[in-house]
Amino acid sequence: MQSDIGVRIRKMREAQELSPDDVCRMAGLSPDRLAAFEEGKEVPSIGVVIKLSRVLGSKVGGLLHGGGFASEELTVSRASETRPGLDQGDTDQGYTFRSLTRPGTPGHQMEPFLLTFDPAVTDARPLAHDGQEFVFVLEGSIELTYDGKRCVLQAGDSAYLDATRSHLFRGLGSTPSRMLAVVTAGT
Repeated sequence: MQSDIGVRIRKMREAQELSPDDVCRMAGLSPDRLAAFEEGKEVPSIGVVIKLSRVLGSKVGGLLHGGGFASEELTVSRASETRPGLDQGDTDQGYTFRSLTRPGTPGHQMEPFLLTFDPAVTDARPLAHDGQEFVFVLEGSIELTYDGKRCVLQAGDSAYLDATRSHLFRGLGSTPSRMLAVVTAGT
């Protein structure tokens, strides 16, 4: 649920005795956006989750799922399992996302997501964050703007990019596009 992330952001911020202004300054967010995330009114994009996890000293999975990590070396997520809290609402980047990692996955060096893009969203802005991204288009067409250069990715196309450089993904066409994205939050 989208309010879960906001509750975790607020609790982590308060536990570290950081003011909203401190977090906004360090993460490059406006106070209104941080308040909207903490109140569960908006869902942060994956890039913003990565920035907030850095500021709050958490792994990305800690903000997304909460709790610690299991000591297992292998964690399997079955399609038949009900996994509450993993689907997230619309982000200001024009997509919804579903975490494909089960809470408790050890190590969490990578975060895989299924993104569904709303082709009607045209006002998203490029962003940059720590780490790298690998994306694979499953359905539809997605425009990638990377460092000001644009290319269109079709179903079956993939891209690997340095996420510290300005980038934006946008769904094209008249129906939603879907993409697998695997991100790292850097070292």
